[in-house]
Amino acid sequence: MLVFGKFGALTFGGGYAIIALMEDEIVHRRRWMTTDELMDLIAIGESTPGPIAVNTATFVGYKLAGIIGSIVSVLALVLPAWAVIFAISGCYLTLRDNPWVAAALGGIRVAAIVLIIQACLRMGMKLKRNWFNGIMLTASFYLVAFPSVSAFYVIMGALLIGLLWHGIRPRFLLKNQEEQP
Repeated sequence: MLVFGKFGALTFGGGYAIIALMEDEIVHRRRWMTTDELMDLIAIGESTPGPIAVNTATFVGYKLAGIIGSIVSVLALVLPAWAVIFAISGCYLTLRDNPWVAAALGGIRVAAIVLIIQACLRMGMKLKRNWFNGIMLTASFYLVAFPSVSAFYVIMGALLIGLLWHGIRPRFLLKNQEEQP
């Protein structure tokens, strides 16, 4: 579980930047779970209140080692970042106008964007290609990007539509097939 400490200490840019690293470490290097299992946990982590990286660490830790695994994973993820923030908070106001510090932060921002794009591409490549997912992807992107609908409402709408399409619709179709002679 201490692998989450590496994520917390070395990743800048928030939870979405950590997703690509999680997949590489948890799925490909350590083989603790499959890509589909991790993607399901990430989807649950995104749908629940709180930061996605912390939520996902909680679920992955629980899947691997129960409640203790959840606690250790979250602490390992959060404590390094907290320590760094605590250490730099005292000198940030003094150093924020320093051109070297500004340049370093600019580089970190670019790296964080690249990690987020990498996570999006990896998750998108694993998405099953069918018309339903294409419509959901396009509609979700449009709603968040252009009319600026809150991502919360888009996620909740997608959750409801997914439940209807993948949960209720197949049962309804099966019931109709059984009733026909």
